[in-house]
Amino acid sequence: MSQRKLKTPEEYAELVKAQQRIVELKKQNAKLHKELSKEKERKQDLHEAVYDAASIAFSELEIKPVKQVKKDTRKLDEEVAVIWCADWQMGKVTPTYNSRICSNRIDTYGQKILEITDIQRKSKKINKAHIWLLGDIIEGTDIFPGQAWLVDSGLYKQILDHGLKTLSNLIRTLLTSFETIHITGVIGNHGRLGRIGQHSYDDNGDRMLYKVCEMLFADEKRVTWDIPEGADGDRGWYAVDKIGNYSSLLVHGDQFRGQLGIPWYGVRKKVLGWKSMSSTGQMPEFKDVSFGHWHQIYSQDMNGITVRCSGSPESSNPYAAENLAAMGRASQRMMFVNPKKGIVTAEYQGIWLE
Repeated sequence: MSQRKLKTPEEYAELVKAQQRIVELKKQNAKLHKELSKEKERKQDLHEAVYDAASIAFSELEIKPVKQVKKDTRKLDEEVAVIWCADWQMGKVTPTYNSRICSNRIDTYGQKILEITDIQRKSKKINKAHIWLLGDIIEGTDIFPGQAWLVDSGLYKQILDHGLKTLSNLIRTLLTSFETIHITGVIGNHGRLGRIGQHSYDDNGDRMLYKVCEMLFADEKRVTWDIPEGADGDRGWYAVDKIGNYSSLLVHGDQFRGQLGIPWYGVRKKVLGWKSMSSTGQMPEFKDVSFGHWHQIYSQDMNGITVRCSGSPESSNPYAAENLAAMGRASQRMMFVNPKKGIVTAEYQGIWLE
């Protein structure tokens, strides 16, 4: 029978020391886990506090509904107006742009929409409108180094003051001309809270603005909303808006990687990949793709898929001028869709806002 080897006093000392180290590591691990849980709870509380504060603020706020417009009953082809809202960058400051100028330009945009629609109504029946909120409606405050020096307001004013007033004023303006409005909103990269990975993947100032505005119009039955929510690792980055037999995939546009302007190859690769995924049921089916982010007017046909990019109401961007040698005129897009035929019948690539 083999005898068990006895440990020396030195070996026993090392063993005790190792056991004590294991106990210390377990205590540190438990402490870090507790701190991590608290931090997650703190961020979740902060996220929920914004919505709770907005709910309380608006629960006692009475906003009179806009007077119902007279329905057009003429026996004409029906069309739907599609209003694009992309890259307002509310809160951003350049030599010729800030929150006040942005708000004024969106007011101008609203009036031009009414004028263009009145022209289109001479031969078409247009009772409905869809608004596409394509992200970067706010500028954010800390998504890149030095951004704090390039804004005129913090997140509170960007979301609950300037942003909310500007977006709600546009909606109320359009309600004076359209019987119903359906709004679809996707998030942008500037809506992100802090740097990448600093907060929850689905925390986004754009989405907060959309949800608060939805609360504001809770009693306005003529306005409906579709705001994708993040879940299970998906940050809710896209939506498909259906207008009768027409549909478009809405994304912000930061999904397309590239430099020096719109990445043509990157757009084509992603769009055709998404179309392939839709054909296998991995994504909803769509006809076209619409986005912003690049602040440039762009359209391209890809095997029957029309890809469109909107301009921005922003002007005089020193960074874009120096690093990209590209700077578009202040603009937004608009188009009209025949829901029965499932086609775009007319489009205004650039509604100039300066």
